[in-house]
Amino acid sequence: MAHSPFPLILLSLFIGGCGQPEDKVPAEKLVTGPWRMAMDLDTTSAIVELPFQFDLARHGSGWSMTIHNQDEAIVVDSIVLNGDSILVRMPFFDSEFRGTIKSPKQIQGLWYNHYKGPDYAIPFTATAGEQPRFNKLPSTASMDISGDWEVHFTDDDDDEPAIGIFTLNGSHVKGTFATETGDLRFLEGITTPDSLFLSSFNGSQAFLFSAAIRQDSLLGEFRSGHRWKQPWYAVRNPDFALADDETLTKLDPDHPVAFSFPDVDGTWHSLADDKFKGKAVVLEIMGTWCPNCLDESRMLNELHEKYHAQGLEIVALSFERYADRKEALNALRQFKEKLGIQYALLYAGMANRDTVVHKLPFISQLMSYPTTFLIGRDGSVRRIITGIYGPGTGARYIRFKDRMENSIVELLREPAGG
Repeated sequence: MAHSPFPLILLSLFIGGCGQPEDKVPAEKLVTGPWRMAMDLDTTSAIVELPFQFDLARHGSGWSMTIHNQDEAIVVDSIVLNGDSILVRMPFFDSEFRGTIKSPKQIQGLWYNHYKGPDYAIPFTATAGEQPRFNKLPSTASMDISGDWEVHFTDDDDDEPAIGIFTLNGSHVKGTFATETGDLRFLEGITTPDSLFLSSFNGSQAFLFSAAIRQDSLLGEFRSGHRWKQPWYAVRNPDFALADDETLTKLDPDHPVAFSFPDVDGTWHSLADDKFKGKAVVLEIMGTWCPNCLDESRMLNELHEKYHAQGLEIVALSFERYADRKEALNALRQFKEKLGIQYALLYAGMANRDTVVHKLPFISQLMSYPTTFLIGRDGSVRRIITGIYGPGTGARYIRFKDRMENSIVELLREPAGG
């Protein structure tokens, strides 16, 4: 969920940390092709595997891997091999795999998510060859779970509603959960006669869902990394709807909509700048650490390319998870370059509640990253959209993107000054 708070390092750091086997395996003998990785989320009591599949390829002296989650393919080309050690840096989020090549078909090590601190690490084992995502006997479930479900994530007295969106083909499941503050992106898994299993890994989020299938209901557990567990349940309800995403975020009438922040090159930008006057403006509140923001930034970049010449300006205010300004600006710079973003991407400060309240007092409460403001040529806010229905939601994403584009077209039809 988007609101939940979620340079290559020296080789010596990970070579020593992973240990050295007695017989080193030359890196060039590493098997290419399909692999399966299993992350152990709970080594304190039992092995709880979060699995995903990837392809490993060699390009001359370089290597790449492609991680598969449902319809998503994440290409990772920052891979360094040194003797029997391997370091894999994820492309968009500050995380990495540090491993030891145990054999041409096996790698073991730790995945580090640096957003969560220097000690946050999850053990993994990767094995080569064609293998199912889940090492369970697949079988068609006792019922076809395809369609929309009313879902509730529960925790003590909290109840967060969601829509479960599933497609079943044989025993293979694709799906996601849409919440009022964003979706959980691309999930993939299987059904057995009485259970459902789904997983996803994108470098930031390590998600594992399991559920018992009970006639017209699902009783499940959600795990995020190795420190978060939450029960959830679902009932078949195709008519269930979440709150209107254009009603969740409110403006504070005592403060004008305004900002002034630097871009990655240190140039300051303000909504009062001439480049924004008389223009239709899309203002995105985001962070480079946020997978939902990645999805929206890709979408907005397409819309900017399509409508910029007609008077559209897009500007993103990024709240980062680095206390160090240089680290934050470097993350912004890499995000902008890798996505090819053509619109303004500004550094707004740390991603915490106090910073947002101080820097953007015109927002009464920020519920989600991303949150998007659509501003008319006369400077007035016409719509505020909280969260996103991303590509993993299928038809809902198409409708979300159409709504965003149609809103932009409406703003562009207005004469300057309203």
